[in-house]
Amino acid sequence: MDKVRTGAEVNRSFVDVVDVHVGGDVHRIVLGGVEDIPGFTVRDKMEYLRDEADGLRKLLLHEPRGGHPSLYADIIVPPSIAGADAGYVIMEMMGYPLMSGTNTMSTAIALLETGRIPMKDGPREIALEAPAGLVKVTADCQGGKVLGIRYQSDTPSFLYARNQAVDVPGVGFVHFDIAWTGAFYPLIRASDFGFKLIRDEEEELVRFAKAFLAEARRTVKVVHPVFGDEGPLSFVQFVGEPEKGTEVTFECRGCNYVFPGNNVVRSPAGVPTTAMLVQLYDRKKLAPGETLKTTSIFGTSLKATLSEEVSYHGFEAVRAQIEGSGWVTAQSRLVVDFDDPLIPSDGLKKVLSSTARE
Repeated sequence: MDKVRTGAEVNRSFVDVVDVHVGGDVHRIVLGGVEDIPGFTVRDKMEYLRDEADGLRKLLLHEPRGGHPSLYADIIVPPSIAGADAGYVIMEMMGYPLMSGTNTMSTAIALLETGRIPMKDGPREIALEAPAGLVKVTADCQGGKVLGIRYQSDTPSFLYARNQAVDVPGVGFVHFDIAWTGAFYPLIRASDFGFKLIRDEEEELVRFAKAFLAEARRTVKVVHPVFGDEGPLSFVQFVGEPEKGTEVTFECRGCNYVFPGNNVVRSPAGVPTTAMLVQLYDRKKLAPGETLKTTSIFGTSLKATLSEEVSYHGFEAVRAQIEGSGWVTAQSRLVVDFDDPLIPSDGLKKVLSSTARE
């Protein structure tokens, strides 16, 4: 790697990343090569990247440097909230969500296992600033590794709308609830359309989700009481039938689709899991202290615990703790050659470190 020349004379830069997977979702954590991003809060920085330098997201996620069917990226930035250890901007194929569970877990794991945040054996409590606000994380550490991790967002989650329906061509009326748990999630009962939420159904789940979103993005309008208009719906959460668990209150299969992908999410994912928990809470099936275990169509699982009930801008809302595990899969340096015709041009040079090109 040391022999790959960087600098202005070869019109190259580089970005240092650590890849971490949680339940099969791969998160590319950017630890070096990016300039200070304009903006005071993490949300300000997110909006700058979205509006002025979206090339960085494309560089990290799109082919030829990306391309994994369930790939995400997180940019480490300075926090603005007192007590936060670090900030992170979340990047996905759909854009810039305000909060993501597995992105949070992977970011914390990368920061701890690379020593950016000091690690010691036993529970390690840290705080991260997402665009949606403060997220409290507890990592169980031993021998330089994070063995398990759990988080809770300060921003409450709630059921935004009940019993919605859109008429999908070739399908008919699709009924759904909408939860906000970091983004807006339509929740569709899988059995209504014959889905068992198994791996062999992935292609059909994607086709259904695309058809549903084509209509829902056109007709359904959602506005968060604090964050405002977050744009058209970008997710579909298929919900299995909850069953009584042995070590948890309920167990439930779930499957998440993210626009405009051609695959479903590999992990049950933290924010979709929270959306399923919120729906059970709204139906009076889950109470504070009770838990939900979700399993993806790939057989990976997360656990969610309903921590507390809160009132939030007229909504009956909750905070939930999400628990899982993650593993570092790679440490690498992405070479950014600006003569490469497949390098995204929209604002990328604005945010890559100038020292790498001097």
